[in-house]
Amino acid sequence: MSAIYILDRVKLRPGQLQAYQQTLREGYLPGARKRGMELIGSWTTPPVEVAEGNELVTLWSLPSIESFWAMRAGSGAPELATWWEESDRLVESRERKFMTPAEIS
Repeated sequence: MSAIYILDRVKLRPGQLQAYQQTLREGYLPGARKRGMELIGSWTTPPVEVAEGNELVTLWSLPSIESFWAMRAGSGAPELATWWEESDRLVESRERKFMTPAEIS
């Protein structure tokens, strides 16, 4: 089985881009790495902070379906639930998609 990818799209409240990036870096990333997630990249759209708020897109990977289920099992940790609750103060909406490579010939 191939890698599993996790695409997070977070629409941020106006003026919260830097605060969200900091809480993601300090509060989420260490635990994500412990759960086997690798941060492939992150992007901001539009490419500069705007008054209407920005969207932050992150792409994570896990090496296999087994590691995906192990990551999901660790997602119930109380500190992770607290992080989501606290970070949601900076967020208008968020969406998470789980993906695997698709063959297109």
